Amino acid sequence: MTKILIIEDEPVVWALLKRIVQEMGHEVDVASDGQKGLDLARMGQYAVIVSDLQMPGTISGLDLIRRLRAAQPQTPIVVVSGYPSPEALGECEKLGITDFLTKPFEMTFVRSSIEKILKAKPVAGASVNRGQV
Repeated sequence: MTKILIIEDEPVVWALLKRIVQEMGHEVDVASDGQKGLDLARMGQYAVIVSDLQMPGTISGLDLIRRLRAAQPQTPIVVVSGYPSPEALGECEKLGITDFLTKPFEMTFVRSSIEKILKAKPVAGASVNRGQV
């Protein structure tokens, strides 16, 4: 079972994301703001981090992504956003964001994105040894 971190402030959205990931058979941790998400990322090894780009609190969405990269540089990050600006998209690309989902999104897109990432290579947070790719 792999461990996935969801950082999302909207309860309806994080509940949906959590359900999708659990139905895929993965363990899920959820943080409702950037600081909590960063704290969890620093404490655990995650196979994938799914994060909203717009966050309440003292850490902006892009700053959160930068800090997540510093905390877990090899961990794939999927960004979710309702209103991504061209500047934000460009900055996410520079930061090596693995995938970008625009709200509202379909469940199949979330599943597909996570499956693609997990099949690409062995990742941190995976409890199953998948061997070399």
